[in-house]
Amino acid sequence: MGTASLALFLLLPVLDPGAVQGEVIQDLNRCSWFFQGKTPPQGFDTQNRIKICQRYKNHYHFVTLYRTDLRIPVYSAYRYPCTMGVDKKQRPDPWFYEPQIDNPCASVEMISSNDISSDNQAVDADYQFSGYDRGHLCPYSFNRNDSATATCTLTNAVPQKHKANVNWAKEAENIVRKLAVECDKSGRSMYVVTGSANSTNIKVKNKIMVPEVAWTALCCTSPPDQNNDPCLNNNLRSERKNVMMYDKDFSAAFRKRMMPEETGVRLTVRELQGQLGVGKMFESCRGTSADDEAETFKEVTMLIEGEVPVENRGDSVSRWSWVFAVVYCLLSEMGLNWA
Repeated sequence: MGTASLALFLLLPVLDPGAVQGEVIQDLNRCSWFFQGKTPPQGFDTQNRIKICQRYKNHYHFVTLYRTDLRIPVYSAYRYPCTMGVDKKQRPDPWFYEPQIDNPCASVEMISSNDISSDNQAVDADYQFSGYDRGHLCPYSFNRNDSATATCTLTNAVPQKHKANVNWAKEAENIVRKLAVECDKSGRSMYVVTGSANSTNIKVKNKIMVPEVAWTALCCTSPPDQNNDPCLNNNLRSERKNVMMYDKDFSAAFRKRMMPEETGVRLTVRELQGQLGVGKMFESCRGTSADDEAETFKEVTMLIEGEVPVENRGDSVSRWSWVFAVVYCLLSEMGLNWA
C-alpha cells in the first residue's frame, strides 16, 4: 500500500464513520459492554491508534486500541466471565491478524496471517525466529471456547522475552484470574484493561517496537444491565457454586518492567493512572479514589492471600453459615452426604 493510499485509509473513518463496517471502527458502541460503565479508558493518545472490536466467528470477544506506527496494541479491554461461541478453544498456528487495518473493504473478522505481510501491523512471520514471545494482553487462559481462540490475534500481542512473559503470568495474570473468580462468586463481573507502555529502542525485525512496561487494571462491580448484557449468556460456566469469600466491589492494578529479573508490583488504579499519565480507567469503581483506595488495597491483599475476614463478606452471610458451607463442600468433594 502506497503512502497516499495509507493516508486515505486512515482518514476514512473520520470523513465517513460508516465507511468501515467491521471491527476497525470509529466508535466503540458495538462492543461497549467490555468497558466498565460502557466508557473506554480516558486520556490515551488517539494519533496512529485504531479501535478494534475483536470479532471472531460472528461474535465480539474483547476490545483493542492498536498503534499502527509501532505495530503493537496500546491496551485490550475484556471481561470475566464472558464466553462467546461454542467451539473448543485452540491456539491457531499461525496467529490471526486484522485485515481491515490494511484494507477497509476486507473481511470483518480476524483471519490467519499465514503468508501475509503488512506495513501497519504485526503478522506471524515477524515473530518467527525473533527470540520474542507473542505476549497476550487479553489472556488465553481467562477464556473458553471461541473467546480463547480469538485472543491469539497479533493485534492483542506485544513482543516479550520468554522469561519475562512467564513471570508476568505468575505475578499478574494468575492473581487477576484468582480475583476474577472470587468476583464472579459474589455475582459481579470483572472488568480488566491490560496494556503496554514506554517505547524502547528495540524493534523486532526492525518492525515491531518492544515495550518496556506491561500493566493491567481491574474493577470488580455489578454489570450496568443484568438483562441486556452480551457477556451474561448461556455459555458461561459460573463460579458461584463455590464458597464466596468476599462481597464488595474492589479494584487493583499491576505493573512490571518487562525484564526477566524485574519483579512486578501491585498498586492502586489511581497510582497506575498517574504513572501512565492517563485519565480514568473505569467510570466508577471502589478503590479508585483517594477516599477508599487504601482500604480497598488492604482488603484485596487479604483476598489474594485467602485471609479476608468473615465480617467483610456482607451482612447476608453469618460466620457459622460460612463455616457450614465450607464443611459441606469438603464432604461433597469426598463423596459423602448428609443423609
